[in-house]
Amino acid sequence: MPQYPDIFYNPSVGTLQAVDTVQAVDTLACDSVVPSFITSGFRGTMTPMLRMSYEILQGWNLALLGLMLLLIVVNKQLYPRQFRQVLSVPGGVAHTNQLLREWNPLRSFLCASFTVGYILLISLFVQKSCVVLSHDVATYNGRPMFWTICAIMTGWLLLRYLMLHFVNWLFEARDAVDRQMTVQFSVSIFTLIVMIPVALLLIYNPIKYFVWVGFGLLVLAAIVRLVLGIIETRVATKVSAFYIFLYLCALEIAPIATLVTAGWRYFSHSAVF
Repeated sequence: MPQYPDIFYNPSVGTLQAVDTVQAVDTLACDSVVPSFITSGFRGTMTPMLRMSYEILQGWNLALLGLMLLLIVVNKQLYPRQFRQVLSVPGGVAHTNQLLREWNPLRSFLCASFTVGYILLISLFVQKSCVVLSHDVATYNGRPMFWTICAIMTGWLLLRYLMLHFVNWLFEARDAVDRQMTVQFSVSIFTLIVMIPVALLLIYNPIKYFVWVGFGLLVLAAIVRLVLGIIETRVATKVSAFYIFLYLCALEIAPIATLVTAGWRYFSHSAVF
């Protein structure tokens, strides 16, 4: 076994001296005396288990959110005046009158593209909310569920559009549909802009807090659309404000309340009825 001198400083002499030798420790001998606790301390069997993950982020989700941002930038650059006019509709009836004198939102690329973007974004938010509330990634986080929600959203908007035309035919108010759709487009654009960061936070942090924040914003948007719809319809028609309120409640509040109640019962009791 090799030996090494023990070198230390002697303060009385002021020099380094080699006074003794230290023998190196034989680690193999220690291992033979003290067995390793890693190999002999556990004598059971280990069964590997799959790690449960509630990650809801997928690559196409970020691509969809990026498309929404690109949609806002492109429309703002191509149609700057129309973009500002649509956003100014909540400012009063005068802004709506000026917009309808210059162009028709029903036949514009700006409003058509934002309607499609609104459907895609709200469908994504609803899908991720279902995943978070149910903790079922396999069932709700796939693309088939996303396109199913998109189809439901599209059918609901088409139903509202047909109801508006029916009221137009019933009360002979040709200007009411244009005003109602202008309000719809304006509130949808505001909702889309506000919901983009909420959806982004939800897919990166799948917690219920962001779900309720998003639904709160959607309810607030529905209330704003209801109030603006009453004001605009009252200007375009001679119908009593009470009947306009009942009509818009049936068109706005009843479907939303039905969907929210059905979703709450499903996630609470696993059954709608």
